[in-house]
Amino acid sequence: MRIHFSAAEPCALRLGGVFAGYCGETEKFADIGEEALLAEFIPAGGENYPLSFVLNKSFFARPPHCCDLFRYACGADVFAARFAPREGGMRVLAQVRAGKLLLSVLETGGRAQAATEGTDGGALLPLPPAHDYTAEAVYIGGQPFAALFCKGKQPPRLLLFAETGACALNCRCTFWEAGSELRVRHTLADAAGHTIEQTFSAEGGTLRETARTVTAREGFCPDALPARILPFALFEEIAAGGDPAPYLAPAQRERVPLLREYLGDFCAVTVPKEIFYLTYGTINAAGLVYRRGENLFDVKFFTADTENGKITNVRPVE
Repeated sequence: MRIHFSAAEPCALRLGGVFAGYCGETEKFADIGEEALLAEFIPAGGENYPLSFVLNKSFFARPPHCCDLFRYACGADVFAARFAPREGGMRVLAQVRAGKLLLSVLETGGRAQAATEGTDGGALLPLPPAHDYTAEAVYIGGQPFAALFCKGKQPPRLLLFAETGACALNCRCTFWEAGSELRVRHTLADAAGHTIEQTFSAEGGTLRETARTVTAREGFCPDALPARILPFALFEEIAAGGDPAPYLAPAQRERVPLLREYLGDFCAVTVPKEIFYLTYGTINAAGLVYRRGENLFDVKFFTADTENGKITNVRPVE
């Protein structure tokens, strides 16, 4: 099995006690057998503790919180995502009171968590990695919520908490506005440059989506895409919640609901690694990413048949 290694910060990588090079955003890979292998990520800066774990059957079934694991038939990607700082203790990164709710953002052991104290008691919720957490009290339709905006290397996320302490919303967001309703906007870095706009109304401490629009960037035209890019653009359109009909041959357009059901609930589209082409040959395929847990993902590969600039069939790579 080929394993690709990357990390949230520059690291020295050791595999089986042997120095294997440096990684970070730049990946390193190794072909490993069925025997257990120790992987160690040693931060180059020295401010954080190293990460280490054993790559074995247990790891691939349930990876530790410190890393994200992407599994696929011919390999896997291991991303060392969360390092613990050498400086101990707990820090309060942000705090706000909204109605009867007190929301605090706490960092301990390199992990940020939202601590809520509301009418239903207290709770802790893991937060996405970010370099800035901004908390403020807002009113949506006259109801109080605590809004937490998380901004970092990953796409920004907006979380809203009701007075009970429950998380009422957790979504990607580049712009938001609260008033009689909540408006949220997010722009994707995909082939069509999609912008997703959502509107939510508040009902008894919950948020219900009342409107959603998905638009491509100005001037984008599916008919102008090269045949090799067309399948990626189709899958990205479905992931964004847009209309895939313009990418399909006329005979396939009435089968859009069946296509969505067939592909399932995937959250992202990715380009296959070189091991895919070494395994399956020069097939034009895209990887669809399915979330299986907080930090566990499966990647399944699909290809598409095209004719006259339209897609006539979608099938898995086996």
